[in-house]
Amino acid sequence: MHCSNTAVRRGWRCTLALVLLLVAGISLSTAQLAAPPPWFHSLPSAGESAIELRAPAHLSSRSLDAQAQQRHFQSHALRRRAVQDANDTMQSLGLLSGAYDIPLNVSSPPQLVFVQLDTGSSDLWITSSRCTSKQCKENGVLTLDVDKSTSFRTIQVDAAAALNLTASSFGDNATQTSTNSSTISKRADTDVAFSIFYDDDTAAKGVLGADEVRMAGLRVERQAFALIDETNVTLGAQGISGVLGMGFPRGSTIARSLVGYQDQIGGVSTLPLATSLLRTNVSYPMFGLYLTPTGGRATFGAADPIVLTTAQDRSLVQWHDVVPFPSGDTSLPANATLNVDAPALGSYVQWVVRLTAAGVAGRPATLTPTYTQVGETLALIDSGSSAILGPAADVESLFAGITNSRHVGGGRFVVPCDTTARMYFSFGGRNITLLPQDYLIGPDTLQPYLCFAWPAASPPDATGVDWILGTPFLRATYALFAIGINDVEPPKIGFFPLRQPADATEEAQMFQPEPTQSVLSWVSAQGTKINSVLPNSLVSLSMPSRQPYFFGNATATPSAGVVPTRVGASRTYSPILPTVEAGTAASLPVVASSSPIPVPSNPANPQTNAAACTTPHWIPAALVACILTYTL
Repeated sequence: MHCSNTAVRRGWRCTLALVLLLVAGISLSTAQLAAPPPWFHSLPSAGESAIELRAPAHLSSRSLDAQAQQRHFQSHALRRRAVQDANDTMQSLGLLSGAYDIPLNVSSPPQLVFVQLDTGSSDLWITSSRCTSKQCKENGVLTLDVDKSTSFRTIQVDAAAALNLTASSFGDNATQTSTNSSTISKRADTDVAFSIFYDDDTAAKGVLGADEVRMAGLRVERQAFALIDETNVTLGAQGISGVLGMGFPRGSTIARSLVGYQDQIGGVSTLPLATSLLRTNVSYPMFGLYLTPTGGRATFGAADPIVLTTAQDRSLVQWHDVVPFPSGDTSLPANATLNVDAPALGSYVQWVVRLTAAGVAGRPATLTPTYTQVGETLALIDSGSSAILGPAADVESLFAGITNSRHVGGGRFVVPCDTTARMYFSFGGRNITLLPQDYLIGPDTLQPYLCFAWPAASPPDATGVDWILGTPFLRATYALFAIGINDVEPPKIGFFPLRQPADATEEAQMFQPEPTQSVLSWVSAQGTKINSVLPNSLVSLSMPSRQPYFFGNATATPSAGVVPTRVGASRTYSPILPTVEAGTAASLPVVASSSPIPVPSNPANPQTNAAACTTPHWIPAALVACILTYTL
């Protein structure tokens, strides 16, 4: 998900995972019934009301399993062992209500919390035991009790500096000043407030703190994060205590707002947790995500050895440069946030890459960048979103490739449930193929031969990001995220397709229709049934007016390149990823162990692996014992 904060007058909207924001605009219950098209077989009854669409359960067929495909397609390849580091780890992920979560051990002694893994944002926030909101008190929600931590400290700064943590580098015109504490004989310290607001009217508020954080066996001694004491996010339904943003420092509210205050906060790491963990002591500064219908795996420092079993597999990962963003604003004072964040934190904000093509069954859709100033279509790879969203014209062009598809209002499309067409997205290399079982959501209750499908049309984003490719896309590919090496290598995303042979070049392999019975079986067994009233007349898809380009007054327009010192990985790493000139990443390291760290028991999710803790009730003493077992 990607977010905008309260003080933002213009900026990045946030697509909260699990919430399909576009449904509210459909207004299906008021549709006037007309003579249906010939392929509509039954009329819906009047008076039914639309309900919110929920995230799909998605694939579980063995034929779509990456391991089975690798055995079939590359059984002839010889296994080779890459250079490995003992600190590289592989962590199992939980899944509840469409949100992928990862366990963290926070504080000393450690306390277990679960946070949603979100590549679309950059901040870590965790719910406090002092939280007074009813969402914090839901059954199964684990909270952080800082009174039990011997290592927690509240982050405080000089009140005279007028620190504004809700100021966004993408839109507030507030200015900030940084005062060197060495020149102050007596300083009045104050807590630093944190607020984040999402477009569905959910929010989280609290203060900044720092404590020891462990994730998948890796450790940061003093990591900055937000301790939340008020929120209306549905924590219990998602089985989480907060959100872990995996984006870049410039995308972090915490990192941007504490620029210039390091002398006041000591050795606290204000960079995003993933950046802090990957800067040293792993084989390579990257993490990988393998998402499945029941959970998945995350690796840190190396690739997943179960997916990329051979050197040939690793050489077939295609790497794409992350897109940097302009910075500066000529209309603002020199010390405004927009004019100081990029020099300190770099040009990279989110995991955004160029989307060069998309289509269905080999028929390309017409992709048009929202802003001519950008000149290319951009896509955010977002593990925090359970949707695929795109500009209205692009989405309409894509669905034109599926026979009898149509827009039903609010940017949502339905297609025949027996469609066999494969959908694809490309970033300048091979296609990433989605099967119907990937992009279908589920059948309409009253007209079960019609299925809602991704993508949905979304209003254009002022930053120039046209598409959001969430978990329906990520389940069809293995994704590697390299944070970059200071002054040596730019950030990159690597994709390894899971729905066709990674080295496929023939159209018969890439666009072969799915068997009808396979699709219908999935719809019947796993499709999410949607209780809506579909209009029986064609609904036009309006093209919303676009906002002014956010970076219209930018003073710097960077091209893809290396990250500046301090915000990337240490230069002790040697670059191994391919460039435009040459190379493959056949020497890409893989995690030494093929046994992932299990997911500890999550009291909000009875289906999680409870191997790390068999205590039936989470009393504090048993909780500590369980966490220590998991940590060791």
